[in-house]
Amino acid sequence: MGPQGAAEDEGMMRGTAQNTVKNGFRGKAIYSVLASSGAALKYAAFLFLGLAVAACSSSLYDDALETVPGGTAFQQALYRSYLNLATARDGQGADEQAEFYAAKALEAAGGVDVEPLAAIASVAETADARQRLTAAFNLGAKEAEPDMAAVAQTAYDCWVHEIAMDSGAAPAFECRGRFLSYISRLETALAPAPAPVAQAPQPANFTVYFGFDEWSLSAEALEVLNTVIETARAGGHGLIRAEGHTDTSGPASYNDGLSVRRAEIVKTVLVEMGALPEAIETIGYGETRPAVATGDGVREPLNRRTLVTLIP
Repeated sequence: MGPQGAAEDEGMMRGTAQNTVKNGFRGKAIYSVLASSGAALKYAAFLFLGLAVAACSSSLYDDALETVPGGTAFQQALYRSYLNLATARDGQGADEQAEFYAAKALEAAGGVDVEPLAAIASVAETADARQRLTAAFNLGAKEAEPDMAAVAQTAYDCWVHEIAMDSGAAPAFECRGRFLSYISRLETALAPAPAPVAQAPQPANFTVYFGFDEWSLSAEALEVLNTVIETARAGGHGLIRAEGHTDTSGPASYNDGLSVRRAEIVKTVLVEMGALPEAIETIGYGETRPAVATGDGVREPLNRRTLVTLIP
C-alpha cells in the first residue's frame, strides 16, 4: 500500500471514530481497535445497520401519539381516552400496559368500535358493569354522549385489565371508581325525561235559569248544558252536582219541591247527552240560598236557577 492509500485509510478511520462519538461511543477506544481499513469498513457497515434498525422500529405508543384518528365521534373519543391511559402508564414506566392501551387507541383511530373487554368470571361486579355499559350503548350512548361513553368504556377496560394483570389493588380501584362515576352520569343523561304530570281539572260552574214556577229547560239552558258536557269530557271531571233553587215567591215548602224538580230535569238532560247517571248528584235548596237577596214573596228571575258544578 502506497503512502496515498495509507493516508486514505487513516482518514477513513478518523472519520469513523468521530461519527461514533456523535452516537454516544468513545471514538479513541474504537479508533485504537480498528487497525486496518478492512476493520474500519466492517465497523462502518455494522454501525449503519444498527442506526437503520433503530430508525425503522417504533412502539405502538409512539405510533398512537402520531396518529390522526378517524371514524365517528365516539371512535375518536375512544382513541383519545385509550391514549390517555397509555400515556399515564408510559409515564409510570409500565411499558407493557402502555402498549396494551396504545393498541386499543390505534384500533379506535382506524374507525373500529372496540369491544369492551370480557368480564372476569371470578369478579361478579365486572359482569354487572359490562352489562350496564352495553345497555347504555344500546340506548344510543355512543351517538348521544360520545365523550362520556368513551371514558366509561376505557375505565371499565382499565379496571378489568388491571385485575387480569395483577397490577395491584390501587390501579384497579382507581379505574373502577372512574367507571362507576361515568356510567352513572351516562345513565342519567340517557334516562327519558319524566312524563309531564297532568294537571288535575279545576272545578267549573254553570247556571241555567227557569221561568216563573217552571222547571222546563229553554233553548238557552240546553246550550249551557251542552257546554257542561263538553267541558266535563275535555277536563276529565268525575262528578257533576246539580243544585236547584227558587225565588221567594210562593210557600217555602212548595219551593223546596220545585227546586228539586229543577235539579232533576238538569240531570235527565245531561244523561241524555252522555253523562253517567251515577256521576250526577242532585239537591234542592228551595228559596234558602238566593243569588240575589230579596224579601219574602219576591219574583226574582236570577234566583230561579240550577247551579251545575263540575268536580274533579
